[in-house]
Amino acid sequence: MTRLFPIGLALLLAACSRPPVPGDATAAPTLAAPDAPAIAHVVAVHPGTELLHVINYLARVYGPPVREYDYRRDVDAWFGHLRDHPAVVHARTLPYNDFAELGWALEFPGPRLAEPEGFAHLGLIRDEAYLREYLRLAVEFAKDSDFAGFFAAHEAEYARWVAQFEARLDAADPLPELADFYGTGLDKTLYFSISPLGVVLKANIVIDEVAPRHAGYGPILVPFDPRFLPEGPTDAARFDYADEPLANAVWHEATHIALEQFAEGQREVLMAIDYADDFSRQFKVFEDPRLDTYFFVHEVLSDAVAIHLKGERFGSTSAETHLAQNEAMGGTLYRPVVEHFRDAYAPGRHERDFRAYLPALAGFISSVDDEAP
Repeated sequence: MTRLFPIGLALLLAACSRPPVPGDATAAPTLAAPDAPAIAHVVAVHPGTELLHVINYLARVYGPPVREYDYRRDVDAWFGHLRDHPAVVHARTLPYNDFAELGWALEFPGPRLAEPEGFAHLGLIRDEAYLREYLRLAVEFAKDSDFAGFFAAHEAEYARWVAQFEARLDAADPLPELADFYGTGLDKTLYFSISPLGVVLKANIVIDEVAPRHAGYGPILVPFDPRFLPEGPTDAARFDYADEPLANAVWHEATHIALEQFAEGQREVLMAIDYADDFSRQFKVFEDPRLDTYFFVHEVLSDAVAIHLKGERFGSTSAETHLAQNEAMGGTLYRPVVEHFRDAYAPGRHERDFRAYLPALAGFISSVDDEAP
């Protein structure tokens, strides 16, 4: 399970050194059946996000969940002498969010910085001047470290990891269930961004402002995480994730992407929700408490969708285990929302779509007794 706060695949691409662009023949998306809502997707290693992961790793903003593995050793050997580079020093003041989504502002080959139009909610966590300097220094770091040489030297590994994730995604096939649940497809192509040095599984919902030329994508950062593997510890990066953690990650993160689409024109409906529990009180990020509410609801709905679908596919025990973990963190809203999906939304979901149902769902959340133990 991942958190937005506090704290929170198509064809194997021939050219891993650049993100595919809409219409790129090497990144033809896989679509659902013609009579079903479509969710298109690609898989790649995005060089911009991987560059920021390297800088943040050197800055000790986050550490990968494996102390020693092959790719991390390669990063240490190539970049270790640059731990005091201005970009790394600058990154050391990042908060809980590693801001790797900003890597989409970097164009390759290069990198060249395409100045973002804005930073969406990230610009409310750190000021825009800091973020623009962060990106400018990242370009300098890439040149000083020969990041392009490092990336090119690992293209074979990147291609292997993309193929691993692609194969497992095709086998697990979680997207049709998600489209069926929404009752509609997505305006964006999901971009599963394999990040061998990444730490946080998360959706990039700032791309429309950070890189509007790539707004046709809904990127999802997928880190190397041994907890997602079907077997024990490993010292080698792998992305052949097991069915349940892979499906859970896709359902949750894709719902973050979808909610931004569905909430367009009705964000006030989500911001106006009246509800609080111990988990929601951890979401104290913005000066505007309505934004805290918005992203709290974002998180609850994304995980509740995943839990509901997990129950349908993997059984009630799996869903109940997930619910219990959330409740142990003080998240008492998850259970009533999951039950609402099961009892009120899912039975008639083929006659409605999730976007149109959002106001009713917001009303239901506000009706939940937030004084319950």
